[in-house]
Amino acid sequence: MTKAKTSKREQATEIVQLFREGQTNDALELFEDYGFRKEFLGFAIKMGIGYADADDILQKFIIEKLWEKSHSIKNVKFARTWMYKTFINMLNDHGRMLKKNREVPIDRQVDVSKEFTVYEDQSLTREDCVREQYLKFKQAESAERSQVIDLILKGFSTEEIRLIIGRTYGATREFMSQCRKKIKSYLDVCNEIKE
Repeated sequence: MTKAKTSKREQATEIVQLFREGQTNDALELFEDYGFRKEFLGFAIKMGIGYADADDILQKFIIEKLWEKSHSIKNVKFARTWMYKTFINMLNDHGRMLKKNREVPIDRQVDVSKEFTVYEDQSLTREDCVREQYLKFKQAESAERSQVIDLILKGFSTEEIRLIIGRTYGATREFMSQCRKKIKSYLDVCNEIKE
């Protein structure tokens, strides 16, 4: 194994290169040591996946994608982007499968986007309010909007987000701006709560 890399991009590249070279144990160890397991689990949970399902999806990702498909990455320099894009696709597939299995009858559906709560109970903290409004945002908005907000919160650059969502740089910047405005409309109600 080599010396620890500084950036997440370099770390992801190193992991993918080890998988490509057949050094699976070293690659798995670095995946854990560099915090990718924790990062990907946290990301899946923020996307609304339960811990057990997130762990299963992550294991499937490691085996079916990192181990078996890492050789298909054209430019190893973008390994982290490839990892996230592939993992997000697996999360979306899981979400579609769940949605297909639990369709809600039209007469029982609720328009969550119309439900903005005014918080008069001051025992509720601003953090609780933000968490609740963020969940409402994720339920009401498109998966792509939720995904972009999650990527922004994770610290991804515009270029990395562009590669993940498959838009031009300008279109990605515009879409990120729209996503920020949209989530702000959900979070504005939390400004009324005093810390």
